[in-house]
Amino acid sequence: MGKFIVCLLKELVGFLLFVLLAPLVYSFLYEAYLFLVSDVSFDSIFWFICGLLSYLFLYVSIAWSSDRLLYTITFFEHLEHELGHSLVGFMFLRGTRRLIANPLVSYKKLINDPPIEDEETSQVAYLGRHILGFPSGLAPYYFPVLTVPLLIAEPLAFFPIHEIIDFLIGFTLAFHFIGLLKEFRFWQPDIKDCGRIFSLWVTCLLNIIVLVIVLCVVSSNYSAILDYFRNSIARVPEFYQTALQILMRLNDYKDQLLQQ
Repeated sequence: MGKFIVCLLKELVGFLLFVLLAPLVYSFLYEAYLFLVSDVSFDSIFWFICGLLSYLFLYVSIAWSSDRLLYTITFFEHLEHELGHSLVGFMFLRGTRRLIANPLVSYKKLINDPPIEDEETSQVAYLGRHILGFPSGLAPYYFPVLTVPLLIAEPLAFFPIHEIIDFLIGFTLAFHFIGLLKEFRFWQPDIKDCGRIFSLWVTCLLNIIVLVIVLCVVSSNYSAILDYFRNSIARVPEFYQTALQILMRLNDYKDQLLQQ
């Protein structure tokens, strides 16, 4: 009963936070939409798109042809997942207990059996399962571990290395997004511990922000990153005023219905 109440409170808090912060979330999403339709040209992100589509094609081909290779991809997805916990936890001064990875366990066993916390037979990477709260708890769902080093290296690269890095950024970001779609499940311990509603809207928001940052970097439009955050924050009061006006109109409409 106690666990049920705690779970219910988490979902309630997540919902209330979403309601309170909805104009802020909408502001960032709206500004991201404006950025995508007005500031991004296909030519500037051509190699990024090539990398993105290459991984999608590779993944679909492997999924249809080889369970062994698909297991290998799944293993690296789990490895990136746990590294995300560890790296973001480290940035927030959280400790890491251990890293264990054993790719010899069969793919079917990985799908059907729960993880075994034994150092010799564990089939996924474990990096301190006590690291659960936001932001480290949700880190694997918004922090593309393999893409971040490439984003740092991209401004320092020269032609044609620059285009190769853009290709790899697209390739690794596709790896992150496919892993996200496979791993984001409401019964995941990370998701349950942070609250399902909270995890859902925070993950969507942060991945949109990550995508905007990535597109700014691959198009060499670095100033647009600050512009995006500045414009998003500047729109927040306007959207809160709009939300307040909508609530007032709904309240007036409710009063009219009660008077009839």
